[in-house]
Amino acid sequence: MKVLLFGCGRVGRAFCELLGRKRDVVESASISLVGVATRSRGCVFNSHGIDVDRLLQWEALTGRIDALESEGTLVISDANEMLEDLDYDILVECTPSDFEIGEPARSIMKKAIKRGKHVVTANTGAMSLHFDELTRESLEIGVKLLYEATVLSGTPLFSLVRHGLPGCCIRRFEGILNGTCNFVLTVMGMGSTFDEALLEAQRRGLSEQNPWVDIDGLEAAAKTAIVARSLMSANVDLKQASIKGIRNITAQNIEEAKRRGGKLKLLSRIEANSNEIHISVSPEILSLNHPLAHLEGFSIGALLLTDVIGEICISGSGSGPKETSYSLLKDVLSLREG
Repeated sequence: MKVLLFGCGRVGRAFCELLGRKRDVVESASISLVGVATRSRGCVFNSHGIDVDRLLQWEALTGRIDALESEGTLVISDANEMLEDLDYDILVECTPSDFEIGEPARSIMKKAIKRGKHVVTANTGAMSLHFDELTRESLEIGVKLLYEATVLSGTPLFSLVRHGLPGCCIRRFEGILNGTCNFVLTVMGMGSTFDEALLEAQRRGLSEQNPWVDIDGLEAAAKTAIVARSLMSANVDLKQASIKGIRNITAQNIEEAKRRGGKLKLLSRIEANSNEIHISVSPEILSLNHPLAHLEGFSIGALLLTDVIGEICISGSGSGPKETSYSLLKDVLSLREG
């Protein structure tokens, strides 16, 4: 199966690096990366497959994707030409998330779906805003739209429910979904100020380009909306949800949580009551016996209450590009397996 990658920033680059590290797995699954498209660093296409190691070497030397020199590799001037005219089977969409209108990711995915291509995406913004539209169109065309990477980075959530919990209904969802906020609260708990903790998160390169998308709870809310739509078939309007970030959290708030025998976390909640779904994102003090209370640093996770087997907790130790790229590869491999 031929893969076209749109977007080669931190996540897209990590995906290419993972393809190189897992070359044996990728080749045994007959998967090849045939194209890479970027907004400002060029586009390349090779129907016989791109050597990702050489691609990354040339990009590191020149800052350009289209600097790659290898037999059969074409430099493409228009990314849309790759999307709409060239031959591929799977679009892996890694453009930056936009949490206001979801573009350009929405349009990119729609064009691929219209051509009958499977889509794998890490775009939280586009999926939170256009989930119903994109899933409906993929069903109508008869292709798969997979989005494991949009919520828990590399930790399986949707595939767990899809393949591991058939027949179960999710009654309640609680999650620590934003690694930056969890890191900031963890470091503040060690005595740092809010500004110091946020600066360290940015230094490590694991926050959004605009960190306030993380800090104000917007990314966590977008992830919560995807969960509500996907796992609980909810019609979600985030404008009606209660969303509060950690911008105003002080050392006193951290100490109060400790005094009460708990930890302060930015918690996403989805409650299903009768025919209503309630969504909230806000800082909460979790008791130390809560399964999510012990997630520290950039760790993220979720607690699901099912109607059949009670509570299930899942967590992962990282929420950065490396972990996210694994979910992209896992989704691609699942398409190969059918």
